[in-house]
Amino acid sequence: MIRKIFHTALLFFTSSAVIAQQDSVKQDNSPIEKLKYEQQPGLALAASKIFFSDKRYSISGFGEFNFVPMQGNINKDVGDLELYYTGLYRYATFFGYRLTDKLIWNSEFQIEFLHDGNREAHHEIVLEAFLDYRLKDYLKIRAGFYPLTIGYVNNNDEPVMFYSVNRSEVERLITPSTWIEFGTMVYGSITKKLNYALGFSQGLNAKNYLSGTWIRQGREIRFDVPKSISINPQLNYSVNDKLMLSTSGYYGNSGQNNRITLNGIEQEVKATIALISAYAKYDFKNFRFVTVGTYGKLSDTDKIYELTKNNTGFGQVLGSEVYGYLFEAGYNILPYLRKNKEVKEKHTRLYNSKEMKLSVFSRFEQLNTHHNIHQNLIGLDAVINHLNIYTVGLNFNTRENIVIKANYQYRKSLNPLDTSPINHVVETGIGFIF
Repeated sequence: MIRKIFHTALLFFTSSAVIAQQDSVKQDNSPIEKLKYEQQPGLALAASKIFFSDKRYSISGFGEFNFVPMQGNINKDVGDLELYYTGLYRYATFFGYRLTDKLIWNSEFQIEFLHDGNREAHHEIVLEAFLDYRLKDYLKIRAGFYPLTIGYVNNNDEPVMFYSVNRSEVERLITPSTWIEFGTMVYGSITKKLNYALGFSQGLNAKNYLSGTWIRQGREIRFDVPKSISINPQLNYSVNDKLMLSTSGYYGNSGQNNRITLNGIEQEVKATIALISAYAKYDFKNFRFVTVGTYGKLSDTDKIYELTKNNTGFGQVLGSEVYGYLFEAGYNILPYLRKNKEVKEKHTRLYNSKEMKLSVFSRFEQLNTHHNIHQNLIGLDAVINHLNIYTVGLNFNTRENIVIKANYQYRKSLNPLDTSPINHVVETGIGFIF
């Protein structure tokens, strides 16, 4: 019953959002103005709306409804619903307010629902709330709960901004997008082509880690005083208007002053994370190419095993070294199907003939959540994701802000102990922003 109510509410929000965006074109007094499809550093399109709004405030958001048959024989005591859910429903609303020309408030309320098609389900509420102070082009300050500037998808996480139905495994299981923390950062432009960000935040919580998803479940909204400070630097270089290069990192402890008894001695769990990620993105007319690479190290994995066992009763075997990379290319073939003829504009609330796109894409990714394992943990129960994943799919944009997605994945497990790998996966989904 709860699931049906949840689905109905999400469909209502979807319809309302699309209608509101279309009506805003005709009604100047509507609180929801049309997106300008511009990005503020560190934020996706809908999240950036207030920074380019002609009004003092803005309302925006996104939603996605995905069907992902990821069922497999996973030990759920040390696994994670993220690895075997069959349905994902996500809806987010942003509210922004320009206090002055330099001081801007931005916030997000997001609700997410996962289920495995049987009895297991998970509801999650995600909050963002932060202030931006734009002192100069070379010096801006952001403080509050905000998405970290790391990797590619974490700042491009709205469904019309990436091809696949689900986010890539590299940027879910190694870089845990969407990754929001409480902290402050400075950012700005060094030159017209080079910009930077440097953030300081409260860090993750190692007691919540699960073996199959590395540090992903350590994310949590906390209002306490940080027990340690994590550092998150980023550099972006625009070679030209087509090619963007980016590198980013994260370093900090995730032990949160937790202590365990190991070999009869009480010890502090530091659980230091060192993560580096880089990407290149090339856009030319109807073609887009993205490549991402990430590598991470985690200390005290033997202590994390004891910490998680004390917390839940099941010790989690985390990789002390992990890595992942991907190559993805996509092309909008619709102009060729139309034989490049001039298209007359026809539009309704759900489609616009001039904004339509039909993109085909392919992606290869490899990742290993347990590239290196502490010698004391070898042979213990763990969910090890050492995978080659080949993905091909289609995106049909009925409007610039609405997309229908489908893709096929062949997933090959490189773990010799994995006796029942998931080989073939067909995913479908719908997404929108406003």
